[in-house]
Amino acid sequence: MQDPAPRDPYNAALGAVRRFAGSGRFVPGEAIVVTELAAEVGLSPTPVREALACLAGEGLIERRRGRGYFYPSLNAAEIIDLFELQLAYLHAALSLYPRGLGSLRKAAMAVDPLDGVQALFDAIITQSANAALCLAHQRVSDRLMVVLRRERAHEDGDGATVRAMVAVIVEGDVPGLLALIETHHERRCRRAPALDVG
Repeated sequence: MQDPAPRDPYNAALGAVRRFAGSGRFVPGEAIVVTELAAEVGLSPTPVREALACLAGEGLIERRRGRGYFYPSLNAAEIIDLFELQLAYLHAALSLYPRGLGSLRKAAMAVDPLDGVQALFDAIITQSANAALCLAHQRVSDRLMVVLRRERAHEDGDGATVRAMVAVIVEGDVPGLLALIETHHERRCRRAPALDVG
């Protein structure tokens, strides 16, 4: 017996495309054929096309007029631009802790250092409790998905960077944390050409 059609095919399509992007299902520069993707997720082409259009507006999917939809590729300069944006979001999040760092300490200590720096960055942004900032950061993270997977191969395997950042958070040393984040940012920008997903 075949599964019944979802009650909300648009959101089902949106979720499926996001999951595919997150799992590495798409290759940078790959054309996304609406009818094939619709068949793969068991939906009609219309909600899939609408989901792709929405995600193109967010920058997760690229729409080329007259040519269709593509999973975007990123060159080193674009990667650095997105890293810069993430850095700005981290600065903003760290300025949103006027009543103490208790929630940030708790979130940081819950991060497994072996999950990498991005997991800590996600926790810092989430603990800001600013919905607009969280959404903007999620969109940048979505755009960087393939890059972040490649970056993990270049990170320290023992989680030393995350441990150092968590230690200064526990101490309540936000300037020290920002210094470590800046150092990490400079290192990742130097590696951007090796992370190119073109």
